[in-house]
Amino acid sequence: MKRTLTLNDIEAQTALLLPERQMLGLVTVVITNVLNNLSVDVTVQNNRIAVQVCAAVQAINTILVGESLTCTISQ
Repeated sequence: MKRTLTLNDIEAQTALLLPERQMLGLVTVVITNVLNNLSVDVTVQNNRIAVQVCAAVQAINTILVGESLTCTISQ
């Protein structure tokens, strides 16, 4: 059985300030149509999403006839 906290227990607790959180760097996915050199930049929150975007681009590549899309990830 857990013991009940008394007022003295609660007042003895220490509160600490946490440092400011730094925002994670955004990841840019660049999708390029190699045949006509058009590109689209997509900014996402992390690498996991960037990899999923590139996987979708590769899936689209399998159904396009005569098109060749590339996908690169950079921070």
